[in-house]
Amino acid sequence: MLRQIALQVRTKNTLQDAAKQHGTKLSIVDCKSFNRTGMSLLIELRGDAQRIRATAAEIRRTEGVRQVVEGEGSGEAVPLLVVLDRPEICRASNDAAIVCLDCALNSEASPSEWRFIARKTSDFRQVLSKLAREGIETRIEDVAPLERKATLTGRQKEIVATAVTQGYFEFPRKISLTGLSAQVGVKPSTLSEILRSAERRIMANALGVPFREE
Repeated sequence: MLRQIALQVRTKNTLQDAAKQHGTKLSIVDCKSFNRTGMSLLIELRGDAQRIRATAAEIRRTEGVRQVVEGEGSGEAVPLLVVLDRPEICRASNDAAIVCLDCALNSEASPSEWRFIARKTSDFRQVLSKLAREGIETRIEDVAPLERKATLTGRQKEIVATAVTQGYFEFPRKISLTGLSAQVGVKPSTLSEILRSAERRIMANALGVPFREE
Protein backbone atom coordinates (compact mmCIF):
# COMPACT_ATOMS: atom_id res chain seq x y z
CA MET A 1 0.00 0.00 0.00
CA LEU A 2 1.26 3.47 -0.87
CA ARG A 3 1.84 5.63 2.19
CA GLN A 4 2.24 9.36 2.58
CA ILE A 5 4.95 10.18 5.10
CA ALA A 6 5.60 13.45 6.89
CA LEU A 7 8.95 13.76 8.67
CA GLN A 8 10.66 16.52 10.53
CA VAL A 9 14.33 16.48 9.56
CA ARG A 10 17.24 18.50 10.91
CA THR A 11 19.84 18.77 8.19
CA LYS A 12 22.26 21.28 6.69
CA ASN A 13 20.62 23.67 4.23
CA THR A 14 23.36 25.84 2.80
CA LEU A 15 21.18 27.02 -0.09
CA GLN A 16 18.55 28.50 2.21
CA ASP A 17 21.34 29.91 4.39
CA ALA A 18 22.67 31.81 1.36
CA ALA A 19 19.20 33.14 0.53
CA LYS A 20 18.56 34.29 4.10
CA GLN A 21 21.96 35.98 4.27
CA HIS A 22 21.13 38.17 1.26
CA GLY A 23 17.41 38.64 1.81
CA THR A 24 16.05 36.57 -1.09
CA LYS A 25 13.44 33.82 -1.38
CA LEU A 26 14.74 30.48 -2.69
CA SER A 27 12.56 27.68 -4.07
CA ILE A 28 13.70 24.37 -5.56
CA VAL A 29 11.52 23.78 -8.62
CA ASP A 30 12.94 20.43 -9.76
CA CYS A 31 15.87 18.08 -9.23
CA LYS A 32 17.64 15.33 -11.18
CA SER A 33 20.55 13.00 -10.51
CA PHE A 34 23.63 14.36 -12.29
CA ASN A 35 25.92 11.38 -11.82
CA ARG A 36 26.69 8.90 -9.02
CA THR A 37 27.58 11.66 -6.58
CA GLY A 38 25.95 14.81 -7.94
CA MET A 39 22.58 16.49 -8.32
CA SER A 40 21.23 19.13 -10.68
CA LEU A 41 18.75 21.53 -9.07
CA LEU A 42 16.52 24.02 -10.84
CA ILE A 43 16.17 26.88 -8.38
CA GLU A 44 14.11 30.05 -8.45
CA LEU A 45 15.38 33.14 -6.62
CA ARG A 46 13.03 36.00 -5.77
CA GLY A 47 14.09 39.46 -4.68
CA ASP A 48 15.58 42.60 -6.16
CA ALA A 49 18.28 42.22 -8.79
CA GLN A 50 21.19 43.17 -6.52
CA ARG A 51 20.19 40.71 -3.79
CA ILE A 52 19.66 37.94 -6.34
CA ARG A 53 23.16 38.49 -7.76
CA ALA A 54 24.64 38.42 -4.26
CA THR A 55 22.78 35.19 -3.45
CA ALA A 56 23.91 33.52 -6.68
CA ALA A 57 27.51 34.53 -5.93
CA GLU A 58 27.20 33.14 -2.39
CA ILE A 59 25.86 29.83 -3.73
CA ARG A 60 28.82 29.63 -6.15
CA ARG A 61 31.18 29.90 -3.16
CA THR A 62 29.33 27.26 -1.15
CA GLU A 63 31.21 24.03 -0.44
CA GLY A 64 30.04 21.19 -2.67
CA VAL A 65 28.62 23.43 -5.41
CA ARG A 66 30.21 22.59 -8.75
CA GLN A 67 28.48 24.96 -11.15
CA VAL A 68 25.83 27.69 -11.14
CA VAL A 69 24.20 28.89 -14.37
CA GLU A 70 21.91 31.91 -14.15
CA GLY A 71 18.93 32.10 -16.49
CA GLU A 72 16.92 35.02 -17.80
CA GLY A 73 14.41 36.19 -15.23
CA SER A 74 11.22 38.19 -15.39
CA GLY A 75 10.47 40.83 -12.77
CA GLU A 76 11.86 39.76 -9.41
CA ALA A 77 12.29 36.03 -10.21
CA VAL A 78 15.44 34.49 -11.69
CA PRO A 79 16.07 30.76 -12.39
CA LEU A 80 19.36 29.11 -11.49
CA LEU A 81 20.67 25.72 -12.56
CA VAL A 82 22.89 24.46 -9.76
CA VAL A 83 25.07 21.36 -10.02
CA LEU A 84 26.32 20.22 -6.62
CA ASP A 85 27.38 17.24 -4.55
CA ARG A 86 24.30 15.26 -3.58
CA PRO A 87 22.89 16.73 -0.33
CA GLU A 88 22.76 14.47 2.74
CA ILE A 89 19.00 14.00 2.62
CA CYS A 90 19.15 13.08 -1.07
CA ARG A 91 21.91 10.55 -0.44
CA ALA A 92 19.79 8.95 2.27
CA SER A 93 16.78 8.54 -0.03
CA ASN A 94 18.60 7.84 -3.29
CA ASP A 95 18.04 4.07 -3.47
CA ALA A 96 14.55 3.97 -1.93
CA ALA A 97 11.38 3.82 -4.02
CA ILE A 98 9.89 7.13 -2.86
CA VAL A 99 8.39 10.20 -4.53
CA CYS A 100 8.95 13.59 -2.89
CA LEU A 101 5.89 15.78 -2.41
CA ASP A 102 7.72 18.62 -0.66
CA CYS A 103 11.48 19.07 -0.81
CA ALA A 104 12.93 19.40 2.68
CA LEU A 105 15.52 21.83 1.28
CA ASN A 106 12.71 24.24 0.37
CA SER A 107 11.97 24.88 4.03
CA GLU A 108 13.35 28.04 5.61
CA ALA A 109 12.68 26.61 9.08
CA SER A 110 14.82 24.17 11.05
CA PRO A 111 13.92 21.42 11.51
CA SER A 112 12.18 21.30 8.13
CA GLU A 113 9.22 19.18 7.08
CA TRP A 114 9.71 16.58 4.36
CA ARG A 115 6.71 14.84 2.80
CA PHE A 116 7.03 11.89 0.45
CA ILE A 117 5.18 8.84 -0.83
CA ALA A 118 6.67 5.44 0.01
CA ARG A 119 5.82 2.25 -1.86
CA LYS A 120 6.08 -0.01 1.16
CA THR A 121 7.16 -0.03 4.80
CA SER A 122 10.61 -1.40 4.02
CA ASP A 123 11.37 1.64 1.81
CA PHE A 124 10.33 3.94 4.65
CA ARG A 125 12.54 2.06 7.11
CA GLN A 126 15.43 2.19 4.65
CA VAL A 127 15.14 5.98 4.44
CA LEU A 128 15.05 6.33 8.23
CA SER A 129 18.08 4.07 8.60
CA LYS A 130 20.12 5.99 6.02
CA LEU A 131 19.13 9.33 7.51
CA ALA A 132 20.42 8.12 10.86
CA ARG A 133 23.72 7.04 9.27
CA GLU A 134 24.03 10.50 7.73
CA GLY A 135 23.64 11.98 11.22
CA ILE A 136 20.27 13.57 10.39
CA GLU A 137 17.83 13.81 13.28
CA THR A 138 14.23 12.89 12.39
CA ARG A 139 10.81 12.86 13.95
CA ILE A 140 7.81 11.13 12.38
CA GLU A 141 4.91 13.56 12.07
CA ASP A 142 2.43 11.43 10.14
CA VAL A 143 2.10 8.13 8.27
CA ALA A 144 -1.15 7.63 6.35
CA PRO A 145 -2.42 5.53 3.44
CA LEU A 146 -2.42 7.38 0.13
CA GLU A 147 -5.96 7.07 -1.16
CA ARG A 148 -6.52 7.47 -4.87
CA LYS A 149 -9.59 9.64 -4.31
CA ALA A 150 -7.45 12.06 -2.30
CA THR A 151 -4.65 12.48 -4.83
CA LEU A 152 -6.29 15.60 -6.28
CA THR A 153 -8.15 17.84 -3.86
CA GLY A 154 -10.69 20.45 -4.89
CA ARG A 155 -8.01 23.15 -4.68
CA GLN A 156 -5.63 21.07 -6.79
CA LYS A 157 -8.35 20.61 -9.43
CA GLU A 158 -8.77 24.40 -9.54
CA ILE A 159 -5.02 24.73 -10.09
CA VAL A 160 -5.03 22.20 -12.92
CA ALA A 161 -8.01 23.97 -14.52
CA THR A 162 -6.07 27.26 -14.41
CA ALA A 163 -3.06 25.53 -15.97
CA VAL A 164 -5.20 24.22 -18.82
CA THR A 165 -6.84 27.63 -19.38
CA GLN A 166 -3.47 29.41 -19.40
CA GLY A 167 -1.97 26.95 -21.89
CA TYR A 168 0.53 25.21 -19.61
CA PHE A 169 -0.12 21.81 -21.24
CA GLU A 170 0.15 23.16 -24.80
CA PHE A 171 3.28 22.87 -26.94
CA PRO A 172 5.00 25.21 -26.83
CA ARG A 173 3.75 26.23 -23.40
CA LYS A 174 2.01 29.59 -23.21
CA ILE A 175 2.91 30.07 -19.54
CA SER A 176 5.92 28.98 -17.51
CA LEU A 177 5.85 27.09 -14.23
CA THR A 178 7.07 30.24 -12.49
CA GLY A 179 4.35 32.38 -14.07
CA LEU A 180 1.65 29.87 -13.19
CA SER A 181 3.01 29.62 -9.65
CA ALA A 182 2.59 33.37 -9.20
CA GLN A 183 -0.98 33.20 -10.51
CA VAL A 184 -2.23 30.34 -8.32
CA GLY A 185 -0.20 31.17 -5.20
CA VAL A 186 1.49 27.76 -4.88
CA LYS A 187 5.26 27.35 -4.58
CA PRO A 188 6.86 25.96 -7.76
CA SER A 189 8.01 22.63 -6.25
CA THR A 190 4.50 21.74 -5.03
CA LEU A 191 2.90 23.01 -8.24
CA SER A 192 5.29 20.87 -10.31
CA GLU A 193 4.17 17.71 -8.48
CA ILE A 194 0.47 18.54 -8.91
CA LEU A 195 0.92 19.14 -12.64
CA ARG A 196 3.01 16.01 -13.20
CA SER A 197 0.16 13.96 -11.70
CA ALA A 198 -2.32 15.78 -13.92
CA GLU A 199 -0.21 15.14 -17.03
CA ARG A 200 -0.20 11.41 -16.29
CA ARG A 201 -3.99 11.48 -15.98
CA ILE A 202 -4.38 13.37 -19.25
CA MET A 203 -2.13 10.87 -21.05
CA ALA A 204 -4.06 7.92 -19.62
CA ASN A 205 -7.36 9.44 -20.76
CA ALA A 206 -5.97 10.11 -24.23
CA LEU A 207 -4.84 6.50 -24.57
CA GLY A 208 -8.04 5.14 -23.07
CA VAL A 209 -6.23 3.19 -20.36
CA PRO A 210 -6.85 3.15 -16.60
CA PHE A 211 -4.90 5.71 -14.61
CA ARG A 212 -2.66 4.29 -11.90
CA GLU A 213 -0.76 6.28 -9.33
CA GLU A 214 2.98 5.62 -9.39
